[in-house]
Amino acid sequence: MMFRALLVVLAQTLVFSAAAESAKFIDGAWFGKGVFQIGNQVSLCKDITMKFSGDEKSFVVREASMTCDGMDTQNFTEVDTFSLDANGELTFQKGVATQIAAGARVGRVKDHRLTMLNPIDGAKVDDIDMRLSGDTLIYSQIAGVAGAQPDYALLAFLKKK
Repeated sequence: MMFRALLVVLAQTLVFSAAAESAKFIDGAWFGKGVFQIGNQVSLCKDITMKFSGDEKSFVVREASMTCDGMDTQNFTEVDTFSLDANGELTFQKGVATQIAAGARVGRVKDHRLTMLNPIDGAKVDDIDMRLSGDTLIYSQIAGVAGAQPDYALLAFLKKK
């Protein structure tokens, strides 16, 4: 009887752990506000929209747009596709405007957080961190050489549409 109870608890733990490695938490259209930095200029962004697809096997960046003070509206239509393995590892599959090699491991999904370090060139990386906290998706992106002022950075607080 004790062994059976242990198996039930273990099975529930394994099911919970497998579900925790899903990118489903980020699936959908998100909107909100944030701050964008490029060079020495920092701008408030009153309208940021991002669309993602995510499940147990993949994560896809669909599109994004942002309207920030002192800048024209920026639209990003590049689609990047990543596979997600059972351990939560993200592997780049294909994309439109990228230098990332297909098959490169670039990040991980754990619980309600997705992190990626995407190479831009030999020295620069695109450091992306997305965390669901309650009903708010906190999106952080810093691009540039580690330890130097970023080429650009974005911090956004988003709600699901």
